[in-house]
Amino acid sequence: MAEREFGLVFSFSIDHGELDSESPQECFVLGYELATINAMLESSRPIVNQPVHAKNKERIEQRCIASGRQFSLGWFPDDLSESWMLLNVDVTD
Repeated sequence: MAEREFGLVFSFSIDHGELDSESPQECFVLGYELATINAMLESSRPIVNQPVHAKNKERIEQRCIASGRQFSLGWFPDDLSESWMLLNVDVTD
């Protein structure tokens, strides 16, 4: 069986207490969401109206910028809580 190397794929940008006020469960959900978005960005397919947590806004923006793909991240319509956003990412050229 071939050996695999494990290491940091990308930073979660949480080195300065950004998630200190969140529960362990919420941290897990945000991390899982970010990993899911990262996997979607590795595909050449577009991402259309993907709901994401607003608490992940900066981390998702960083991943989209790093991917080099055009994206938009806007507030979920009619969500007064401002807890959710919609992510759209263009097809890879």
